Amino acid sequence: MENEARRRAQVLSSHNVNELRAFLKEKANEPPPQSASYMLGGIVRAVFPELCALRKRGYTLNMLVRIFAENGLRITATGLSRYMKKFSREADGESAMDGRKGTTQPSTSGSEARRHLVMKQDVLL
Repeated sequence: MENEARRRAQVLSSHNVNELRAFLKEKANEPPPQSASYMLGGIVRAVFPELCALRKRGYTLNMLVRIFAENGLRITATGLSRYMKKFSREADGESAMDGRKGTTQPSTSGSEARRHLVMKQDVLL
């Protein structure tokens, strides 16, 4: 019996649609609600401009980690560095993978070098 009620199509009047439309228009003029909680990456992203300004003024990553700790947030210098690199690339319009392209170095192993050797033809005089 319960499944039958769920499967029936709901029929709405134009009045319902107009009420919903008016409600959505009101919501569109309001600022979006702020999240009650953030992941650590979201916090770093939110304060990224301020972190960059502090770095330009000479703050080290360890100093910034201490500032986070003083405000009840635990992050390592390595973690903060990775977030800052990621957000810096995003600000420059580059994806995380784009930054890695073209950075590989050619192998200098003997087997790799032998693949590229070409024997010169004998010259008859």
